[in-house]
Amino acid sequence: MRKTRIAVFEVISQLAVMASFSFSQATTPTPGTAATQSNADRLPLRFEVVSIKRNTRVGPWTIDSPPNGDSVTITNMTPHMMIGLAFGLPLHDEIYNLPGWTDSEHYDLVAKVPETELPAFHALLPMQRNPMLQAVLEDRFHLKYHYQAKALVGYKLIVGKSGAKLEEIQPAIGANGLPEPGRMHGARGEITGEGVSMADFSQLLSQQVGRPVVDGTGLRGNYNFTLKWTPDLGSAATPSGLGPGPSIFTAIQEQLGLKLTSAKVPVRTLVVDQIERPEEN
Repeated sequence: MRKTRIAVFEVISQLAVMASFSFSQATTPTPGTAATQSNADRLPLRFEVVSIKRNTRVGPWTIDSPPNGDSVTITNMTPHMMIGLAFGLPLHDEIYNLPGWTDSEHYDLVAKVPETELPAFHALLPMQRNPMLQAVLEDRFHLKYHYQAKALVGYKLIVGKSGAKLEEIQPAIGANGLPEPGRMHGARGEITGEGVSMADFSQLLSQQVGRPVVDGTGLRGNYNFTLKWTPDLGSAATPSGLGPGPSIFTAIQEQLGLKLTSAKVPVRTLVVDQIERPEEN
C-alpha cells in the first residue's frame, strides 16, 4: 500500500467552511479486537440519497458541507482519504490492509439527508457527521473492518520546565445543558484554540507532525491559546511569503510552555477486512 498522509486539518477546516472545527469524543466508535465492526444499525441519522461517481480528471480534492445545508459533497477524493476522514485516522500508519486502487482511484460523492431530518443534521458539529460517512462507506464500498491496538513511534505532549503558558477558561454551557466542545481554527502554520482540551490539541498535533501524539500534560481543563510556526521549507504546507520562523516543536515550547518528546505511543489502528469498488449512480 502506498504511503499517503491525509491532511485532515485542512479537511476539517473545509467542512467547517473555513470557520472553525470541533472535536467530539462521542463520534469515535468503541474499539474492537478481532470481530468485524459496523455502525450502520446504530446511527440515529443517516444519509437518504447517495451518489458516487468515478472521477478521472486531474485536480485537487474538495469537501463542502455547509452548516445549514442538507448534504456533504466530496470531489476527487480517494477511498483511502475518505476512510481517514470518516474514522478520524489521518495518518497512513493507522489504516492497514487497503488494496492499491484505494489510493490510485478518485471518486465524487454527494450524500443528502431527507428534509424531515434537516434540524437534526444542522445540530451536528462537522465531525459529528463522520459516522454518517462511515455508514456510506459500509453500504456502498462494502467496507468491513476491525480495530487493533498497536504501539507506534510518536510523541508525548508534556509540560515544559517553565510551566504551561495557557489561559484556562470555563466552557460555555449549551442549550442542551452540557459544556460546549472546544474549537480550533486557523491556517497553515497557525492554530488558535478556544476552550480546547489538551487531548484534542494532541490529536490535531498528530496531523501536523505526521506521527501519533498523546497527551501527557496532566492538564485537565479547557484552554485558549495561539500557536504560530513555520512549516518545513520545501514542504507543500509552506505558505507563500511566509518568512523564517520557529519550527512547530520550538513554537510549542516557546509559545505554549509545552514540549513534544519522542515516545512509543499506543494507537488504535483500523484493519480493513473488505472493501470493494462502488456501483456508480
